[in-house]
Amino acid sequence: MNAAEAMGIRVIWRAALFVLLGLSMSCSHRAVPIAADTSFKEAPRPVIGALRKPLDDLPQIENFKVIGHNVLPNPGDTRPRGRNGPIGISGDCLYVGSRVGHRPGTGPAFGKPALPPDILIVDISDPDDPEVVGSLPTALNATSRELRTIPDLHTLIVLSSRETGPDNGSVNNYQIYDIRDCRHPVLTQTIPLGVDRPHGFFLWRDPRNPLRFLLFTSGSTQEPSLRVFELANPPRDRVSPEPVATFTLTPAESRPPPIDLAAYRADPLAFDSARPASPRDDIHSLSVSQDGTRTYLVSTQGSYFILDSSRLARGLPCTPHSFTAEAKSTAAPGLCLRDLDSDPNARVDFTPSSGWTEHSMYPVPGRPYLIVSGERNGTDACPWSWGTILDISVERSPRAISRYLVPENLVANCFVGGPGDPALQREFSPHQQLVFPNLFFISWYSAGLRAWDISNPVLPLEVGVFVPRPETDVVEPFRNSPDVWVGLHPILYNGLIYIADENSGLYVLRYKGDRAEELPKKGLFISNTNFLSP
Repeated sequence: MNAAEAMGIRVIWRAALFVLLGLSMSCSHRAVPIAADTSFKEAPRPVIGALRKPLDDLPQIENFKVIGHNVLPNPGDTRPRGRNGPIGISGDCLYVGSRVGHRPGTGPAFGKPALPPDILIVDISDPDDPEVVGSLPTALNATSRELRTIPDLHTLIVLSSRETGPDNGSVNNYQIYDIRDCRHPVLTQTIPLGVDRPHGFFLWRDPRNPLRFLLFTSGSTQEPSLRVFELANPPRDRVSPEPVATFTLTPAESRPPPIDLAAYRADPLAFDSARPASPRDDIHSLSVSQDGTRTYLVSTQGSYFILDSSRLARGLPCTPHSFTAEAKSTAAPGLCLRDLDSDPNARVDFTPSSGWTEHSMYPVPGRPYLIVSGERNGTDACPWSWGTILDISVERSPRAISRYLVPENLVANCFVGGPGDPALQREFSPHQQLVFPNLFFISWYSAGLRAWDISNPVLPLEVGVFVPRPETDVVEPFRNSPDVWVGLHPILYNGLIYIADENSGLYVLRYKGDRAEELPKKGLFISNTNFLSP
């Protein structure tokens, strides 16, 4: 994004704020400022979504209907366990991972021996009454931070990532399960990663050969931080522990280090003023186009860029390992993964001026746009981060055309007693998207689940809000917070949305707002795969 484009988006952004803010910092006669908010009290809301209600006034629901709920207890218990992880669905079984490396409520902090964490197995044959019917213990000291299913091949893939203790292949790996009997998964093999701790993955299915899959995995501790493994006819056929392709940005310099700290926004971060002084170029997350010819990468502080992965997708001979040590190193046409622009500095870059981690990037099906968002973790990190829509009509020159956010992402709300007060133990970073051609859903931590109409991508409209009332008496709440923590992947299954709150359990929802009729009524849809399952 060049300087003129950056200036243009800032002008549009400031104009939008001027028009949309119904309330700004208070008049001088008020002792405490009032919250900055959008003037649109009902959906649709342009650009800026709804202000989160106070905890005691929840739930906050607009254009969603709650169909079912389960608090997700530990085996043999009835209390919400907390620390819920990602979800996956196959048939009547829904799997819920764990974001902690022990069973919640066990370990030294609770004065008892640590037990292995569990993937909970939930019967969703009756969506009105989801029921925990089993559990799958996983490795102690490791989290099941992501998982995917391949329902027609009865396969469950679990990402295991070390939380405590030494890094090795017993805690850093991918586990592949046979789930023909979905209540009793059987481990068939693992892909060990050694000291390389995985962070996320995208599972791509070859449209021309439905038994061939590419597992793209990102990691933040070792390079190469993007690795691709090839799976054939899972879950039983053996997978090579050697990747078929890798990509790394280091030792390339995405910008001249050290970063000029004056380049960051002048907006005060009221409670946490940390700004990275040098870039991290590891791959934080990624997505892949439907046909596999494009891979969309998110670098932790190197921002967003696009790879040509066409030779890899088509199974053609290619050079497996890509390095961006210099511009010409990614220009070779025979690479399995090749940067579309041979200059490693050619990318959309928001850091600086923003001081967050770049997090997610998903293509809009059938349209030349990408939905992207940042992440700034912490209850003291107001104004956190927001999202952007990129136009990739010219792939070598993506353009930011709009932003979407919630009022808590406005610096005007970062004051003691206001929406961004750390004492509230909340976080308002967007996290994971579920994207359709004209509509997307996004988990937003303490802002819950939000729905956005992007039929006009220049003017995104918030059209749905779901913020549950949190459960109490949680065995091990995230950050010891009593608040809402909806940060996991939403899934659409047979016309219903399934989403988990890290503390309060599983929710089954029906979206009934604008463009609800466009959502598929049958099948399984998640944005971290390219295939739609029956």
